[in-house]
Amino acid sequence: MVSFVVSPMKLVSLGVMLIGTILSVSSEELVGVWLGLELNLYGFLVIMNPDGHYSPEPCVKYFVVQSTGSILMLVGFVTLMEQHVVSGLVMSTAGTVLKSGVFPLHSWVPSIIKNSSWLASGLMLTWQKVAPLVFLSMILPSKGLWVVIVSMAGIGAVGGLNQNSVRVMSAYSSFVHTSWMLLGLTWSSVVFVGYFAVYSLSVGLFFYGCSSMNKMSMGSQLSSAASGMGLLMLMGMPPFLGFLAKVLVFLMSGSPVIVACIMGSVISLKFYIDFFYSMVMKSLVDKNKMEVKAIWSLVICMNIMGGALILVSFI
Repeated sequence: MVSFVVSPMKLVSLGVMLIGTILSVSSEELVGVWLGLELNLYGFLVIMNPDGHYSPEPCVKYFVVQSTGSILMLVGFVTLMEQHVVSGLVMSTAGTVLKSGVFPLHSWVPSIIKNSSWLASGLMLTWQKVAPLVFLSMILPSKGLWVVIVSMAGIGAVGGLNQNSVRVMSAYSSFVHTSWMLLGLTWSSVVFVGYFAVYSLSVGLFFYGCSSMNKMSMGSQLSSAASGMGLLMLMGMPPFLGFLAKVLVFLMSGSPVIVACIMGSVISLKFYIDFFYSMVMKSLVDKNKMEVKAIWSLVICMNIMGGALILVSFI
């Protein structure tokens, strides 16, 4: 099992990170949005390397990228207050795009994810995207948003091919899922929250399984099942929740951009399946077959029940 020692510094940093995102999303003033993003950044930097055991390189890179984005956003906000609308929107959009790690300022994401811890990588691919994506959907025109969605779907699908690193593969996978989340966000915030929740659960299970796969523990079978379930949910295979989340976005969206998202997901199946057979299935070869069947039966039942609950909530 993965040992995670809870210290007061970690708890305070986690609280600051959560409060920063909530403040940024709920604020009606530009200053509140910027302040929330800064609180989130400072809390997350501690989470990235709380004990100093990991390399400081990803922390420094992340700080430089996010600080540059914050400066661009702040300059843009000040320019907007001075009634220079066009230049202010350009600066604000550039800063938000950089902080969220979407096209065309996305190249920093895989390199930082590759050298970060499993916990930091998981948070970077999920919670850290919430506030920038929500704000980006508000300030970016529809045509610009369509360009971002199509580009992210293509880059994520093609870039993930032939990747040997699990973290880098997950980073490119997040590009494809970001296109789905942005598309859902343009039509319904409820759909965005639902897709984000399913995606976060998938990444959490997958990263937990990967981080503990090679550790000798009595819960190794649960780790294999967790990584397998998370991967299948990321693939969007029925009857898992990832498939239902994509169906909800598909039903709510009336834009042809959905075709690019579907194509990106289909292409990304290639590296999902390769990893599934190379890591997850091999780890189950020598396990007790009855225990494995019981675990996977529970996994499928949980996904079907979760999908039913989501459907009922939308009726």
